[in-house]
Amino acid sequence: MFKKIPSWHEMDKTQISLDTLVEEYLTTCRLEGKSPKTIRGYREKLSRFVNTVGGTLADLNLHTARAYVASLQKARKYEGHLYQPLTNEPISVMTVRNHVRVLTAFSSWLEREEYTKGNTLAKLKAPRAPRKVMETLTLEEVTRILGGFNPNTATGCRNAAIFCLFLDTGLRCAELLELKRSNLHIEDGWLKVMGKGQKERIVPFGNRTARLMQRYVNHFRPDNHGTEIVFLNIEGDPLTETAITSIFRRLAMKAGIPRLHIHLLRHTFATNYLIGDGDSLTLQRILGHETLEMTRRYVDQVASQVTVLRARHSPVDRLVNNSNRRGAFANGIRWTRG
Repeated sequence: MFKKIPSWHEMDKTQISLDTLVEEYLTTCRLEGKSPKTIRGYREKLSRFVNTVGGTLADLNLHTARAYVASLQKARKYEGHLYQPLTNEPISVMTVRNHVRVLTAFSSWLEREEYTKGNTLAKLKAPRAPRKVMETLTLEEVTRILGGFNPNTATGCRNAAIFCLFLDTGLRCAELLELKRSNLHIEDGWLKVMGKGQKERIVPFGNRTARLMQRYVNHFRPDNHGTEIVFLNIEGDPLTETAITSIFRRLAMKAGIPRLHIHLLRHTFATNYLIGDGDSLTLQRILGHETLEMTRRYVDQVASQVTVLRARHSPVDRLVNNSNRRGAFANGIRWTRG
C-alpha cells in the first residue's frame, strides 16, 4: 500500500532548512534578471543571518530577526571578513538597513511561494538613518583633479575619460564598466547603458568629455577584438570594479581629497544638473531611478545650497551696506541699548 504524499498545502514546511530556502530565493532572483553583484550581496547578508540564527524555517520569526538586527548594531566593521582587517568602527546604519531590506524581501518571497501563511517579517523595522546633506565636489576640487591627468598618455587619457564620464553622466560604476562601443555615440554626445532591473536608458554627455572619449577610443584603447567593452587595462582586458576603486584611491591621494569616491561624482553631477535649471523628472531618467522619491534627495540638496546662496543677500547685511553708503556706520555697526 502506497503512502499518501501530502499536497503542498498539507506539508509541514517549518522543518525545511533555511539554507535550502535561501538557495531557492537566489535562484528566483537570478531568473528575474537581478545582476550577479546584487545576488552576491543577497547571499552574503542571508548567509550571515542563517549562520547566526541557524536551523529551519521555524527559526525565522520576528523575535529572532529583531535579535539579529540588534547584534548587527553592536558588531564591528569587517567582522568575519576574509580579507579586510577588523576595526573598532561599528557597522554603519545604512549597512544594517540593507540587511533588514534583504531579510524583509526574503520574507515576502516566502509568503508569495506559500512557504509561510503570512509575511513573517512584515513588522521588522530598520533603524532610522540620519539625514545627512550629500557632499559634492567643489569647482576648485574638480579643477585640481583634472590637473593631475596627463591626457597625452594611454593611462592618463583613459583615467581622465573615466573621471569626466562619471562626472558628466552620473553613471554607476557597474554601468560604466559594462559600457560597450556599440552603445557609445561620441559624435552625437550620448550613450546607452543597462541599469538596475535590466532597464536600458539613454544618457547624454558634453563636448569636453566627448573629445577625451574620442582620443581614448580612437588612439589609446588597446586593440582587442575579443571584447566590445570600452574601458580596458593595458593588457586589453576589461577593467574591474577593484581596478576603478584603485584608480580613485590614487586620485584622492594625488589631489589631496580623501573623501573622493565614485559615488561622489554621481552626487556632484545630479546636484549641478538641478542647479543648472535641469528638471527632476529628466534627472530621474538620466540616473535610472525607479521612483522620483530617490531623485528628491538631490532636490533637497539643491534647496540647501540655494539657502546658503541666499544668505549672501542677508537683510541685515543690506541694511548695513545701505547705512555705510549714507555714512551712518563709518566706524562699523554701532550697537545701541534698547
